[in-house]
Parts: sequence; structure tokens; C-alpha cells
Amino acid sequence: MIYDVPTLQTERLTLRAPKLADVPALTDFFASDRSHFVGGPRSAFDARRGMMAVFGNWALYGHGMWYIADRESDAFLGGTGILNGPDWEEPELAWYVTAQAEGRGIAFEATQAARSYAAQHLGLDSIVSYPAPDNSRSIALATRLGAVFEREGTLMGETMHVYRHPKVAA
Repeated sequence: MIYDVPTLQTERLTLRAPKLADVPALTDFFASDRSHFVGGPRSAFDARRGMMAVFGNWALYGHGMWYIADRESDAFLGGTGILNGPDWEEPELAWYVTAQAEGRGIAFEATQAARSYAAQHLGLDSIVSYPAPDNSRSIALATRLGAVFEREGTLMGETMHVYRHPKVAA
């Protein structure tokens, strides 16, 4: 099945499918320690393979990650969307941003849009996020988004916190 990744617009951002022009910024992000909580650091090859996996998730599951881009310049700023890996208890609302996007409300704005899409189009109106216990930035964002700590859990063999987002009207 071929699936087009929907494009979402916010005041400052575009949530869209990956583009080859994103490869340098994506490679830089995944080469940095900043990518630690999202499977990095990774080689350039593995970063690009991750880009291809974005399309695979959309094609197989009808949901996945969007790349966050500046609405004016189209510069890559990170990713947000719905992940659902093997043996996961339920889908996750996930996010990451580049160093250039940190502290500007980019992750908050983008993730709100992704969460609304998940409620309206996927029926995921009370989704979870799985931040690592020591990922203070993601925990702070989950809390800012209104999510509350539900319990500890395990994801891919690692201890995670489960944060439940508030119900979003579909």
C-alpha cells in the first residue's frame, strides 16, 4: 500500500514527510549526544535508514512521525508523531528537536498538532508518551502538554515512565 504522509500546518511550523534536503541536518542531529533518547548517536547511514522507516510506518500503519520544519524556510527542526513498535502496550506520542529548535516552543507547538491529528484521524484521544526516567526535557514537555505520570513501564527492554495525555476532542 502506498500512503501519503499528511501535511499539517501550525502558526510557525510545517509537519511533513522527510525530504532528501533534510539529510544533512538529520545526520548532524543523530551524530550528536542530543539524540541519545531517540536511539542515537547513529551513523549517517543509520540516520538515513531511520528516515526511510518513517515512510514505512506510514505505509504499514497509517501513522508515524512527521518531520518538523520551519514554515518559512522549510529547515528541519526535529520530529513528532505516533510510534507503535513491536510489543508496545499502546501507541506513543513522541518527539525530538534539534539544538536550534530547543527553548523556542517548537516541540510543544508541533506535538500539539500531532496529538490533535491522532485524536481526530486515528481515534487516539488519550495517548501516552514514554520518556526515559532521566529525560527531564521530555518529561517537562509531557507535563506542559497536560500529560500526567501514570506508572513505570518497560519499552524495548528499558525502564520508561508512562505519561498519559489528557483526552483530546476528536
